[in-house]
Amino acid sequence: MMWTDIASEAESADQKYGPFRSTHEGLGVLMEEVHELIEAIRLNSPDHVRNEAIQVSAVAYRIAQSLDHEETRARSGMTQAMLPFSG
Repeated sequence: MMWTDIASEAESADQKYGPFRSTHEGLGVLMEEVHELIEAIRLNSPDHVRNEAIQVSAVAYRIAQSLDHEETRARSGMTQAMLPFSG
């Protein structure tokens, strides 16, 4: 169930906003979501923590997906030769 929640969240955001214009944009969104997850954890609210963790996961997934778009890679200063990561 959790994976479908993540995929659904990612798909909804992608339909609403499209792919990230750059990995830096994705990082900004990810950091915002991580901050919200930290706050949810501090509040000890299981439902809130779950929702924020799903959003963090969905944003990370969208960053990975955005690398399929040549424009995103170009705006991020990446070339096809740099992908995939082999570390």
